[in-house]
Amino acid sequence: MTKNKALLKLSDNVILNKRNDAMAIEMAQTKDYYQKTILEAFAAFIPKQAVIYEMDSQFISHAVYFTKYCDVNQVYLFEKNRAKYKALRADIRRNKAVRIECLRPEWDKNSFSKLDKGKPVIFGPKPADIIHFSKRVLEEDLFEKMITQLEKDKPLLWLDTDSTNFAKITRWLGKLQYQVQKQLDHQAIYAVQKALPKSEPGEKHELASKIFEQLEIYKRHLHQLQQEYDKKLAQIKAEQAEKITRLEDKHHAIEQKWENESKKQAALAQQFEQKRKQYQKETREAKQVVQHISDALNAEKAVNHDLNKRMLALLMEEKPILLTMEARQIQQKKELSNLRYENIKLTRHLASMTEKYQRLNDTKVIRMMRKYWNFKKKRRLRNDT
Repeated sequence: MTKNKALLKLSDNVILNKRNDAMAIEMAQTKDYYQKTILEAFAAFIPKQAVIYEMDSQFISHAVYFTKYCDVNQVYLFEKNRAKYKALRADIRRNKAVRIECLRPEWDKNSFSKLDKGKPVIFGPKPADIIHFSKRVLEEDLFEKMITQLEKDKPLLWLDTDSTNFAKITRWLGKLQYQVQKQLDHQAIYAVQKALPKSEPGEKHELASKIFEQLEIYKRHLHQLQQEYDKKLAQIKAEQAEKITRLEDKHHAIEQKWENESKKQAALAQQFEQKRKQYQKETREAKQVVQHISDALNAEKAVNHDLNKRMLALLMEEKPILLTMEARQIQQKKELSNLRYENIKLTRHLASMTEKYQRLNDTKVIRMMRKYWNFKKKRRLRNDT
């Protein structure tokens, strides 16, 4: 995994955008290509300099694998969604996969385009040598939209046989004369079964020699497969023997462990018995201590009872004084309440008088009188001088 949590790094340093789907989760766990064993098995059927159509853009890891580990001419990915298209282009640039081309298809019009400097440009892909249809693509009925191209180019087909509509796909395969070449899990390679041409009498010997030559190739291939099978079988047997040996060692270790545990349990039981006797002794001593404490508490209770009686008598003597003080406090609270009420009344009266004074002071008559007084005052001062 790369430092950027949005990216996914595989074991061969291929870096892809990390999507939130089962395919990406599996690659994150294995740090390898999705369906790696199937890719390795089906790689033998890919012709040299092949043109591959990867119909499901989610299989970007397949496209990268084809360009890195197979002799291919071009791999085409198809994606309508603009955001996903840009993410695929980023994956292609990041891994420098120059033989991968991402196209935006319009299947109904059989038209394709790619973005060049942010603008769509019409683009015609090369005829396919092999086409991979995933389960999702088959269930979207994209297979039927490509029937014309399949009849024309007759490419190899890699199909997911687990799709819900594969029965209908099978009928189309029969009409197009496709037969299965290899099947692994729910993945299968289909090829067109070509009819043998009618040969002239002079060509029979050449045809027979070609057939025998092909048979020899098949025999060598079968012999090679048999050797690989025997090698793998011997490897499996060796692994099984090693596994049995490990299990026996593990079983012996478990038995030894149980024996040691039994000895430990016996020793622990003896220790527990000794501790039990010690606890019984400590319990008896604790009971004696508790009895002494109980006697001391009883004596303390008697002393406290006498003290409480004395304190109660003193309180009874002080009770009249306390009642008088309480009555006086109540009277003081009432007087304070009356004073607060009087204070509120006087405050309101003062506010009312202040408001009346301000209103009277602002009347037109008072303003005229004030001007008249000022005028008289100035006359008097002038006469005095």
